[in-house]
Amino acid sequence: MKNTMKIAFAGILIALMFVLSWTVLGMIPLGVASATTVFIPVCVGIIFFDDFKYAVVFGLFFGIVSLVRSFVPQGFLDPYFQNPIVSVLPRLLVGIVGYLIYKGLTRLMKNRIIVSSLAGGFIALINTIFTMGILILVYFQDVNQTFADNGFSILTALKTISLLNMLPEIAIGAILTPIIIKVLDKISNKNLN
Repeated sequence: MKNTMKIAFAGILIALMFVLSWTVLGMIPLGVASATTVFIPVCVGIIFFDDFKYAVVFGLFFGIVSLVRSFVPQGFLDPYFQNPIVSVLPRLLVGIVGYLIYKGLTRLMKNRIIVSSLAGGFIALINTIFTMGILILVYFQDVNQTFADNGFSILTALKTISLLNMLPEIAIGAILTPIIIKVLDKISNKNLN
């Protein structure tokens, strides 16, 4: 793919992140937090471009989208994401670690569809782990009090987030990512394994 086309397609994926973040398709309010599908363009970008620089850019913009979206809160945790350490840093790490996971999977197996599915699921998983981990690390006392004020213990809230956010996001990542990659591969005339 020519460099101009790569940059244009990267711009489309980034624009898609912004569009998804402002619709119920991308940010599904669940009260405690919002489940997201905004990571899907990140997964697709990491796999399709297979380029560390682009993975960093996609992770960075995923974080910027999260930061911007936090100023119109949907859940009671969303205001904490106004801190870039909580919104941008974990998503930047998702881009970096997601790329490393993808590259590791490509060394273990050759089937691009299976690799895409596993990478999509893992990227969703690390998004939740990094985001919630950094949120709790930075704001443990405040988050604990926020949960208590809303009738949750922090352990119950984390279990709820895992069930309502993380598991569906993993499934969505594992299902949608390979479908999109297969279509893009056909469009770009790449060889499918």
